[in-house]
Amino acid sequence: MNQLIFDFATQEYPSFDKFLGTSNAELVYVLQHRHGQFIYVWGEAGAGKSHLLQAWIAQALENGKQAVYVDAAVEPLTESALEAEYLAIDQVEKLNHEEQALLFAVFNRFRNSGKGFLLLGSEHTPQQLVIREDLRTRMAYCLVYEVKPLTDQEKINALVSMAAARQVTVDTEIFEYLLNHWRRDMDSLLQMLDTLDHYAVMIGRRITLPMLRQLLKQQESNPSGS
Repeated sequence: MNQLIFDFATQEYPSFDKFLGTSNAELVYVLQHRHGQFIYVWGEAGAGKSHLLQAWIAQALENGKQAVYVDAAVEPLTESALEAEYLAIDQVEKLNHEEQALLFAVFNRFRNSGKGFLLLGSEHTPQQLVIREDLRTRMAYCLVYEVKPLTDQEKINALVSMAAARQVTVDTEIFEYLLNHWRRDMDSLLQMLDTLDHYAVMIGRRITLPMLRQLLKQQESNPSGS
């Protein structure tokens, strides 16, 4: 089998219209129409929290606003956050003590001025967070929403629709196998569909279950994608 590169890096922010499923329709509407100055979303890994935070920032940027997205697990929260009109902080549970103090200052600045919008994301509810008590009191200002993940059938339906849109024939059993043997978040599932499509075109064959098994085996033996 020819070597394939598995590139799972996100190059740009996604949009709201790419957010799948209907279970979170109210939350999407609230974010799109800027209802609530402070919003907190939580849910299991892969439910789509990062997608929503990034889409919210993308919409603000498109509208000419000063908007900042921070993934607290991989980058620090700095004082530049105080200058943002729209601030989204992903994995807020990863903030250290100094960053929590800065977030407290952001809450106060936005609330006192009546300007600025804050969107926080976490796998935990606000009550479950291990944070400064003064920050916990500020989080009481937030509208809180649970981000509900897609059901397996919704994921399969989405993958089937996207394959059909590309005029690619993929049996449903292939997506069922993928859900049981690969990452379950939609970004990873869609990127594997891209990889399958690319490889099938390269070798001039239709996508089959043995082909998927080979690709998954290759990924397991070479997880860095190099």
